[in-house]
Amino acid sequence: MSVPTANSVALTPLAKTPNLFTAPVDQLLTVETDQGVLIKICLGVALFFTGSQQDEKRQAVLDILADYRDLVGDQLTWTINRTTGRWKKIKGFDSYITPLEWLPTYGQGEWEFVYHGGQRSSDADAYGMAVLGKGQDERISRLYCQFPIDFFIEREEQLPALIQRWCEKLKPEHGFAGFWKGQLYGYTRDNEDNARFLEYKLGRRFPGLQIRGAGVSASQFFSHSLNPGRPKADAWLTILSDAWLEKLGGVEHVKEQMGELPVLEFSGGAILCAGTKPQLGDNEDPHLNPALDDYRRYQAGTLHTFNPYLSAAFDDYRRVAEIIEPVKAKSYLEERGIDLKVFARNFGRVAAQLGQR
Repeated sequence: MSVPTANSVALTPLAKTPNLFTAPVDQLLTVETDQGVLIKICLGVALFFTGSQQDEKRQAVLDILADYRDLVGDQLTWTINRTTGRWKKIKGFDSYITPLEWLPTYGQGEWEFVYHGGQRSSDADAYGMAVLGKGQDERISRLYCQFPIDFFIEREEQLPALIQRWCEKLKPEHGFAGFWKGQLYGYTRDNEDNARFLEYKLGRRFPGLQIRGAGVSASQFFSHSLNPGRPKADAWLTILSDAWLEKLGGVEHVKEQMGELPVLEFSGGAILCAGTKPQLGDNEDPHLNPALDDYRRYQAGTLHTFNPYLSAAFDDYRRVAEIIEPVKAKSYLEERGIDLKVFARNFGRVAAQLGQR
C-alpha cells in the first residue's frame, strides 16, 4: 500500500500565495488558494523506532493511535482504502476498517497507515497521523502525528508529558517534536520545485519550524531529510534512547549539561526539552530578532538550514543542539564536505531568481 498522489491537483502559481518573507505570522499559519490548503503550521511529533515486526511494538503503535483517536475525536476525515490504495473519505474514525482491527493479524512485512483531517484529500491539515513499519526489525520505522498549535493550551496533559507516555510504550530510538509545516497530500512531481521553494521561504523566515518531506509518494511522505538512523538536532523536544545517551556520557551527564532545562526520563531513554514552550521565531520581526547571531550549523539537512542566523530567543535550542552535536544526523551536504555557508549563499541567489518569476 502506498500513499496516493493527486495528479489532478496543481500548486497555484507562487504569485498568488502570501509573501512568505513579509506577511504577518497569523496569515501564514494556513496558506490556502483555490487549489486547496498548501501550508498548515502545526505542532508535530516524530518517533523513530525499530522492531516493526514484533507484536509488542505493533501494539504500542496501536495504543498511540487509540490515544490520538481519543484526543482528536472525529477531526480525521481521510485515510487510505486498503483495497484500492486510494484516498478514502471517512465520517468518523470507526466508519472504515482501522489498523486496530487489521494490524494485530497482519503477518510479516512492511505495513503503513495514514490519516488526516483536510477538507480535500490533498489538503495540508493540523490533524494527522502516519506510520510506516519497515519490513525488517532492524530497520528504522517512523511515526508522525500532528496537532493544531493551540491544542494543548487548556489541557491538563501537555505535549511533553504525552510524548513521555508514548515513549514508555514504543521505546523509540530517537525522535523530535515542535512546530512544523503540515504537508500538502497532493504534490505532483512537476510541482515539487515550487513546493520546495515555499518550504525554503518558510524555513528561512521561521528558524524554529521543522520542514518534512513532500507527499509525492509513500517513500517521500515518510522521508527524513537527514539519516533517519541518527537524532535530529534543532527541535524543541529531542528524544534519545539510552544507547544515544550513553554516547553522550550517560543521562546524568546530559542532565548536568542541560542545567535548568527539563529532562523527562522514560524506560529506555529521555526527552530533552529546549524550554517550556516551542519557539517559532521570526527573522522579519525586529522585536523578536534584535540581533543576528551565530550560523545555525546544527540545523544542517533541512531546507531551513539556509538561514544563517539564530535569534537570541533560541538560546535553549542552541544549548540542546550543542549537547547532542556528537551524535546528530549529518546532512547530505555535510557528509560530502560541502561548506553549508557557501551553499546557503548560492541557494539564496537561485531562490531569489525563482521568486521573481
